[in-house]
Amino acid sequence: MASQFAVDNQGVGMYPPLTMCVDTAANKDFLQADLDAGLSAGIVSGNNIFGMGAAGDKLFGKVLAVSMDKTTAGIPNTCTVQARGVARMKYNTAAAPALNAMVEVDGAGKVRIATADVDIAAGGHLARGQVISKDTTNETVDVWLG
Repeated sequence: MASQFAVDNQGVGMYPPLTMCVDTAANKDFLQADLDAGLSAGIVSGNNIFGMGAAGDKLFGKVLAVSMDKTTAGIPNTCTVQARGVARMKYNTAAAPALNAMVEVDGAGKVRIATADVDIAAGGHLARGQVISKDTTNETVDVWLG
């Protein structure tokens, strides 16, 4: 039986969002241009600091917004981070995650399938973020952050 309603869980359970500082390391910061391009997946890279991390790092959450106030280098000082609930993020097509698989960051603002570990098969990594929906047209996944 078909439903007249589309299922869309994006944002469910996300509150309260966190305020964190933006990582100022080269190529690890988040700018408004990144968010406009859908690059929003990141990690905790220091004390209350959020950044893109490196490929294979454990996903923490999604940047929702960056502040208008900037460092002298033009990097936003703070960002709003979704650390729980369902987050929609772009995925890396070279390591596309599957439904029910765990994800990690790709180091460029997207997620990818979690890599294999010595005792854990690919996609089963004890990482954060389980894929509950995948949109291959828009190259996005809905990830349950917990």
